[in-house]
Amino acid sequence: MNKEVNVNLRNCFSFNINGIAQCPVCRKIKAHFFFEKEGYPIYKCQGCDFLFTHPYPDDATLAHHYAHNYRGATAGFYPKAADRRWRGFWRSLPFAHYVARKDVLDMGCGGGFMVEAFARLGARASGLDISENSIAYARTRWPHYNFYCEDPAAFRKRKLTFDFVFSSEVLEHVPGPDEFMKTLAAVTRPGGFVYISAPDAGHPAVPQDCAMWQDICPPEHLQWFNHNNLVLLFAQYGFKVHRKYKSKSPAHSVIFQKI
Repeated sequence: MNKEVNVNLRNCFSFNINGIAQCPVCRKIKAHFFFEKEGYPIYKCQGCDFLFTHPYPDDATLAHHYAHNYRGATAGFYPKAADRRWRGFWRSLPFAHYVARKDVLDMGCGGGFMVEAFARLGARASGLDISENSIAYARTRWPHYNFYCEDPAAFRKRKLTFDFVFSSEVLEHVPGPDEFMKTLAAVTRPGGFVYISAPDAGHPAVPQDCAMWQDICPPEHLQWFNHNNLVLLFAQYGFKVHRKYKSKSPAHSVIFQKI
């Protein structure tokens, strides 16, 4: 991030250093300033331990970051595409019985590698991402699948629904959980499933000095859940835990079911 943007961020956030804020998960005014990283104040809820940047960066700041600092995809190129496709194939296999002959959405699909992998398993697969470059690559590489380039709020207005929604390493990027969760609730059919992976702030492998954790990296990552507050958030939108996968690294790997 350039110096001018960083200075503006510090000026914008300075009044929050000694303040309190409402927690976006438990909805109580119990979040206090915890530490600062990369010029961003990080708050921690005293009730549910949710960690989040406060305030969340505005759309212009995020657009600047993703335009200049995040992957170099084009319509004809995606970084490590062959490796991503191979990993997507192996990663899709445990979900075979969830996706075969089902309507499936990869929410945050990037270059479309998981969409292609799910389709190989018999899914009617689609992808959603806000990155124009990533979607341009996906549409060029796999023109016979449906890819949507828009934010979650716009996408849910399409009133499309799915049996299985896959979202890997997306939730930590969005500026607040509400729009993301409203979309999940709107597009997941009753009885359907949602898979979520994201950094796990409650994992034993997280450094004792949380500020040293590599996944605290605003403005790329903006919020961090432990298992309990992640379950609380999903329950508010009509989901229950279906399956939780163990991970040696500090990462959530959970399937929720729409009640």
